[in-house]
Amino acid sequence: MCACRYQVRKSFCVRIGCMAQPHKGQREQIKVRADASVYVRLREMAAERGTSVSQLSADLLAIAVGRPEAVRELDKEVLPLAM
Repeated sequence: MCACRYQVRKSFCVRIGCMAQPHKGQREQIKVRADASVYVRLREMAAERGTSVSQLSADLLAIAVGRPEAVRELDKEVLPLAM
């Protein structure tokens, strides 16, 4: 995660490691206060899948409310590239 896309050094800005993310459609922001142990597990699960905690949480919520079509990354198969 990055809090700022630019790092200021003296009189110039240096671009640091965040890239633009693709638009994921209309979304609403929610804030959740999860138990610390739940958050630790979410971080582990996100790292295992190579996604963010935010995207993993959104996918899990979509499944929980019966909207599997709204799942973006969770358990999606990656097809191998043709050589």
